[in-house]
Amino acid sequence: MATVMTEVRLAQLRRDQCGMGRDEGYKSWIRVRRKLSSPVSNQHAMINPLYLRSLQLLSGLEFSAANVALWLGANEVREQHPLWPTEHMHPGTGRHPDLDRKYSSAPGLLDIAKQAGIKHGVYPGTRIPFVATIDFTIATGDWHASRLIHWSCKPRSLLDSAPNRARMLERIELERLYSHAVDALHVVVDGTKFSHTLIGFLDAHRPPRSELRDPFYRDRLPEFCGLYMSVVDEPIERARQFVAEKMKLSNLHAQTLFRTATWMGLLDADFSTPIVMTRPLRLDGTRFKQRLRAELLGETNA
Repeated sequence: MATVMTEVRLAQLRRDQCGMGRDEGYKSWIRVRRKLSSPVSNQHAMINPLYLRSLQLLSGLEFSAANVALWLGANEVREQHPLWPTEHMHPGTGRHPDLDRKYSSAPGLLDIAKQAGIKHGVYPGTRIPFVATIDFTIATGDWHASRLIHWSCKPRSLLDSAPNRARMLERIELERLYSHAVDALHVVVDGTKFSHTLIGFLDAHRPPRSELRDPFYRDRLPEFCGLYMSVVDEPIERARQFVAEKMKLSNLHAQTLFRTATWMGLLDADFSTPIVMTRPLRLDGTRFKQRLRAELLGETNA
C-alpha cells in the first residue's frame, strides 16, 4: 500500500534536501526503490562518468536518454527534478554565489497552471499540491555560462495513443511553460531520435567516473588516439593490437582505452551503425552526434 503524503513527510523531504543541490550534491526527488516497480517500466541506478552518485532512472526511455545526454556532453544531469508548486529558487542557482545574483526566483507551478487554465493536481487522498518533476534538468557549456535544458521523456506510442493522453499533454505543457519561465530549453524526448543500436553501444562504452579520473588511462589517451588514427583504415581488432604493442599495453587496458576514446569522441566513431571489430572503425562523417546536439540540446554550433 502506498504511503499517503502528509505535510510532515513533505517537510521532512525538504529538510533532507531531496530535489535540491547541484552536481555531485544533488539528491533526486524520486529515488529507485522496490515499491516503485511497474509492469510497464524498468528502474535503473546508473553508474556514470560525472558523479560518484548514481542516476535514479525510472524507465527504459529515461535510461536511454541519460546515456545520450552524457555522451552529448552534458556537464550536469539532475534527474527527477522538482518543479516546486510555490515560488522557489531558480534552478540555475547553486553553483557559484556570484552567478546566483543574476537569477530572480522561479514561479511556482501552481501559478503557472492557474494562468494556463490547467489543473495542477494534489497528492491522492489529500489537499496537498503535488510536487511535479521534470525527468531531466541538464546543463551544458562552461560553468560560468551554462545553459539549462529540460527533457520530458515520453514514448512516442504513449504520446500518440495513451488512455490518459489529454492529461499527459497538459503535464507536458506545464513543463514547457515552466521551462520558458526560467529561460530553459524544453525538449520532448520520445525515443525516436536514437536507436537500440546507439543505446547499446553507449551503455557498453560509457566509462565510469573512476576510469576517466585514473591517471593511467587519462594520461595515455592522447598517445593511444594518435597511434590508432595512424592505422585507422585497418580492422578495429588489428589496429587496437598494433597500438597495444607500441604502448606496451595489456589487451584489457587497450580495450578500456578504445572504449573510453570512442565514447568521449577522441576517436570520432559513428555510433549510428554497428561497430564490427573485424572491419575498420567507421568515423562519423555524417555528423550524427552534431545533429543530435542540435535537436536535443539546441546547440547550433556543435
